[in-house]
Amino acid sequence: MSEQRILVYRLGSLGDSIMALPAFHAVRRAFPSARITLLTIKPVESKAAPVESILGGAGLFDEVLDYSVGTRNPFVLGILLAKLRSRRFSAAFNLVEYRSDAATARDRFFFRLAGVRALYGFDLQDRDKHPVPDRQTGLIEWEAARIARRVEPAARADLADGRFWDLGLSPFETGKAAELLSPLAPNQNLVAFSTGTKVQAKHWGIEKWKELSGRLAGHLPDWSAVFFGSAEEAREAEACMGAWVGRSLNLCGACNPRVAAAAMARCRFFVGHDSGPMHLAGCAGIPCVAVFSARNLPRQWFPRGEGHQIVQNLTDCAGCGLETCTAQAKKCLSGISVDEVERAALLVAAG
Repeated sequence: MSEQRILVYRLGSLGDSIMALPAFHAVRRAFPSARITLLTIKPVESKAAPVESILGGAGLFDEVLDYSVGTRNPFVLGILLAKLRSRRFSAAFNLVEYRSDAATARDRFFFRLAGVRALYGFDLQDRDKHPVPDRQTGLIEWEAARIARRVEPAARADLADGRFWDLGLSPFETGKAAELLSPLAPNQNLVAFSTGTKVQAKHWGIEKWKELSGRLAGHLPDWSAVFFGSAEEAREAEACMGAWVGRSLNLCGACNPRVAAAAMARCRFFVGHDSGPMHLAGCAGIPCVAVFSARNLPRQWFPRGEGHQIVQNLTDCAGCGLETCTAQAKKCLSGISVDEVERAALLVAAG
């Protein structure tokens, strides 16, 4: 009997990959002995971690095929099509963020042309295409739930079950995290910070982060601070470390996302933007104090787990989805004071 082959199609970077983690687990549980291939893209931005660097190693897929985003080169597409056809996939799961009806139809046609027998996540309803508020609460559906629905009815994800959020960290990765944290005193309380973000509209402002760091250091004199993020965010982390009176460590750019998750699991709580590191912290099981802009409405991109403190100022332009905000001067974020975030952090620290 030939080996069953399954294709999972997913693009995105750190936060997007974490939100898709339960869906990946659901597919693996539904097809435990199948050979699963991840189809994804090569990241365009240097700060965007590819899906395989986040979920690889967890046993959720056995092979990765990637391609350059936006390619229309017939030769390149022909090579990819040939690779897909040669694997004789019995099913494909579409976990890609909705772009347009035309793009979804094009993807469906491409996978049919590749000989995939069963397609899941291509027949999208309105609630699958765009965030839709709940009629009773007015809140937007959690992104993890929207993605998990794509794998039904072939597989089902239990978002309340911690096993569906397991990154499957290896002893090497947890050991590497311990090595990176070794300059700090053993058994000391640690707070994880992430003060950078690649999206301008999400950035609270370095001066506010510096002030918050100094204040929290005064309230938590026996704690150490660990800063996470990309190498490009290391300078901002250094500025905040200068305000932290006590021991601190800058791990920006020093480890991959999986090692960062293992290091975060050793921290008491996380403070930072709505960002990939925030989602890693939630996945690692620690409470988050998260500063959210209003570019997305409440709940859609909240971190996994309980005990979080979300600080968000819903202005009249909430839900704009902007990557860069100049016309409104990020008024949703400028309206969030250091006092607010400080209170939220101290509440979590006391817990």
